[in-house]
Amino acid sequence: MTEKTFLAIYSKGGHKDEMERLLLLLKKQKPDLKFVSIADLEDSFGAVEHLVCPEPRDKFNVWRLPIQLIHTSYITFVQTLYLLKHYKISGMVSTGTAMVIIPALILRLMNKKVIHIEDWSRFSSRSHTGKIMYYIADTFYVQNESLLQKYPKAIYSGRL
Repeated sequence: MTEKTFLAIYSKGGHKDEMERLLLLLKKQKPDLKFVSIADLEDSFGAVEHLVCPEPRDKFNVWRLPIQLIHTSYITFVQTLYLLKHYKISGMVSTGTAMVIIPALILRLMNKKVIHIEDWSRFSSRSHTGKIMYYIADTFYVQNESLLQKYPKAIYSGRL
């Protein structure tokens, strides 16, 4: 454990694109930015260490969902403990799906900062992950102003 790092958690598709844009903005402000990451795909952002977890759900098979969520929760639990043991993690930023919930709970219990950015494709409905992360995250951002009605304590950030 040496210098401070943060944990970035994201998943495939638009969540990855959002994290990519966020990391580009952060690296412009701080070129020596250090972070570790967990995602359901390989790293393409230059994390100090990247851990791959299984996809949290199967969109096409509702019967597999409970088993996949339990499995992914266990994996992200172990991965988060591993990263906390090996790195000085100051907090986490997430754009991802349900796999962010267990790491967010662990970091909150350790008084670490948790930031969640609700998906940019949401205009009138809340995501399942957003419904939970709204209460866990220290800071909760929405990218569409219309979501401020659904998340009154959220911060409007504009689109990444």
